[in-house]
Amino acid sequence: MRVRNDKTARAGAGLILLWAAQLVAQSPATTGSIQVIVTDSTGSFVAGVRVTASQEASGASRYAETDSRGELRFFGLSIGKYTLRLEKEGFASVSVAPFVVSIGQTAAHRIQMDPAPVIERVDVNEAPEAVQVTATTAAVALGYDRIEEAPNRNRNYLSFVLTAPGVAPSGTAGTPRPAAGARSALPDSGFVFAGMRGRNNSLLIDGVDNRDETTGGNRVAIGLEMVQEFRVSGTAMSAEFGGAAGGIMNVVTRSGANIRHGDVTFFNQNDRLNARNPESLSVSRPRFRKCQPGVSTSGPIRRDRTFFSTALEQEWESGDEWSDAPEDAVEVINTALARPEFSGAAVRRVFRGLFPASGAGTEFSFKANHLASERHSLTARYAFSRGRGSGDVLGAENFADRSARGSSLTRDHSLVASWIAVPGPNLVSDLRIQVARRGVELTPNVRGAMLEIPGLLTLGQGYRLDADRTEDHYEVVEGLYFTRGIHQWSLGGSVHAVRASARLADRFGGVFVFPTLEDFSSGRPDVFLQAFGDQRTRLLTVPAGVWLQDRWQATQGLTVEAGMRYDRQWMPGTLPASNRNLAPRLGLAWRPSVGAPLVVRVGAGLFFDRYPLAFLNQALQKDGRHGFEQYAAGDDAQAVMEAVRGGTSAQAIAGLARSRYDAATPFPATYARKLVAGVERGFGKDTTLTVEYSYIRGFHLPRTRNAALTLPPAYSLEQSARSAYQGVSVSLNRRMSKEFALLATYSGGRTRDDGSDFDEQPSDPRNTAADWALSRQHQSHRVTASSLFELPVEDVRCLPAWLRDGMSRITLAPILQAGSGRPLNALDTTDRFRTGAYPITARPFGLSRNLFLSPGTFSLDLRMMKTLYYMKERGWIQFGVEAFNLTNHTNAVRVSPFYAARDVRLRSYGGVVETADARQLQLFIQVEY
Repeated sequence: MRVRNDKTARAGAGLILLWAAQLVAQSPATTGSIQVIVTDSTGSFVAGVRVTASQEASGASRYAETDSRGELRFFGLSIGKYTLRLEKEGFASVSVAPFVVSIGQTAAHRIQMDPAPVIERVDVNEAPEAVQVTATTAAVALGYDRIEEAPNRNRNYLSFVLTAPGVAPSGTAGTPRPAAGARSALPDSGFVFAGMRGRNNSLLIDGVDNRDETTGGNRVAIGLEMVQEFRVSGTAMSAEFGGAAGGIMNVVTRSGANIRHGDVTFFNQNDRLNARNPESLSVSRPRFRKCQPGVSTSGPIRRDRTFFSTALEQEWESGDEWSDAPEDAVEVINTALARPEFSGAAVRRVFRGLFPASGAGTEFSFKANHLASERHSLTARYAFSRGRGSGDVLGAENFADRSARGSSLTRDHSLVASWIAVPGPNLVSDLRIQVARRGVELTPNVRGAMLEIPGLLTLGQGYRLDADRTEDHYEVVEGLYFTRGIHQWSLGGSVHAVRASARLADRFGGVFVFPTLEDFSSGRPDVFLQAFGDQRTRLLTVPAGVWLQDRWQATQGLTVEAGMRYDRQWMPGTLPASNRNLAPRLGLAWRPSVGAPLVVRVGAGLFFDRYPLAFLNQALQKDGRHGFEQYAAGDDAQAVMEAVRGGTSAQAIAGLARSRYDAATPFPATYARKLVAGVERGFGKDTTLTVEYSYIRGFHLPRTRNAALTLPPAYSLEQSARSAYQGVSVSLNRRMSKEFALLATYSGGRTRDDGSDFDEQPSDPRNTAADWALSRQHQSHRVTASSLFELPVEDVRCLPAWLRDGMSRITLAPILQAGSGRPLNALDTTDRFRTGAYPITARPFGLSRNLFLSPGTFSLDLRMMKTLYYMKERGWIQFGVEAFNLTNHTNAVRVSPFYAARDVRLRSYGGVVETADARQLQLFIQVEY
């Protein structure tokens, strides 16, 4: 056998490989596809060509023959590197060098075969072009070295989502610590796509749902070493996507291979290397210690047949946090707490200074994959994560004494199994089953009533920090994929049952609101509220969906994707359900010229969402039978204060009306209407520039409103809020080539809404339109840049050899993120219009909602790593340092929204309640084999 290097072969390797690039089908499946079109030297299609696709890692192979159009497709391929071999009697065989098949991707190849003796072969080594010429919407894939060798404070892959185009941090999320835990009482996913809420995103791991049904956050945490690749898209038009109105984040965990591979890692931080957090005003340096060891390994159980991959990571941190009691008010508050008027309060003294806090996290995963035959593959994956935060979980949107904080404990188990069957070359069945459990506990630092002086201090039990809940998830997803002629069809369905048992003791401890420090000192609250009754709720909800989609090339260079999806959620108890959730989707990708690296895209569709259980819980728990709330203002609130002396009332207050929560009728499902249009241009083989415009409208977003319009309140859970986003994203993406990768993005736009979360009540329940303004999710401008490159010292011949050797194999990985300020509301310190709203939404002086802006953000992270080989190409040691927030910029996560008290402007307005961490340095070492 010989390799042809003549002119004909080179022409075949250049022309013939018209890579229709890497088509992103953007499906929630964890597999990819390969499409092959074979022609002869005249351009005619060649039928009956035997094509074998082989995966490098496992040795798995599949073969098929081209049809009368010279075409074939391999579906349901595990992601990774593949080679192709083409054979037909009378033609020179062709071998295609390894190329990557990614999540939901169809790597399309157009190959020419030349007449020649059977013993001849053409080797094709060119990489496919980077432009995704048949993808109907833009997406970015992150994985491999791009996340393994990038700086990451908590070793959490979700951190990299914020480097993708069109993504911004959620306006309702706090700072996560540790990776598997929670630092706020009601965390969402942490990021927003095109202005939709952070609770509206689809979070998928291995093709099944991973969203916390109560809050919309992430469930089980997967260690970074187990992540092979994930894809981020804000507007994927595939009808397979359902159950989310926001963006999509799809993760595939690592599978084993024939070659054994593993590593041992250790990361460490110490306060002596870190800058001081600007929240801390103490003379002494706050203490901080962190260590994070990990181990992973993968390899064959039975070569070419059964494989495994596993990883374990542990994190411990401890340090000091700052209690926010203002210096000029501590004595006044403590003097008041010592008087008989506050004898029932849970707090006897507030504290100003440092107090101990800690956190810990564990992530464990084990995955086994088995190749039963060429047509059947089985996978099973178990994941466990546990996160604990002690002492510093925030429970109120105000400056907080240490007594108003708490602790959190999360435990997650997830068992996922899949069966991919290939009955024939044109048919693939993908079945996935999940059984999972999530447990969350929130414990306040003290128990009793919460005493709040808005804009100054909150003390006592955080009103959301007494909770425990368990979610059990049972999910089945089945997808069928088949081709007929030029059409690629997919149909399938999913059923996801969620059984929850919860005790969300929201406001059961009682809340007293004092508009000013003088009111507190005099023991005169202006607002009192407390819930009574059975705190525990049990519910079952079942979201389900079915879809049908066709994808075809209408003409050369034009790809059409059209589908329809139907979603329905069976609701718990007597809550009404919406059943008119038909979601049509349409996407087009047009390549004006076959030879040009340019594609124009447009897509439109509807995307229905699920209901967050924390929102529904109010109507089940406080329905007037199982439980209720009592709300008092003015003299009535002061009378309650005198009766309970700042403590929790053991029973309902006589003579005070009872308020209940009811779901409004109708109760339609949240949905988004999306229109996107964009263009992608390639520069060389490895670099693309993408520009995309998005117009997104959100309808039937959850919110709470006082339907009585006055006191006593009658709360209505409504699906009546709305949002609108217009914006553009620009991304420059260079895939890893010649030891250099780059992803730079700009996102600009405007998000407006009349409610940014389900507990944000309108300032005037009679006129919700008056709240239409910039959203908490709005960020006018955001720039990110992440890169990975090796210092090119080998080419600097002017340096001495010893210096070149010392500086060789040094990798730098910077990540820059900068954003403009976020909208900041201007609130009164009490319910001045007597609407019954809490959290407070009243605005003084006739100010509009979200009128002002918080400070902008800027962060630069950097990893510097040196690699030493102890076994040639088989074993190496990497060590170095990671710097987070290298420039030590103060980045506010939460600021005080309280603008005025009794028509007097507060000096604390816009003051920092919570900041991201100051500059931190983290040392690490990892040994790989």
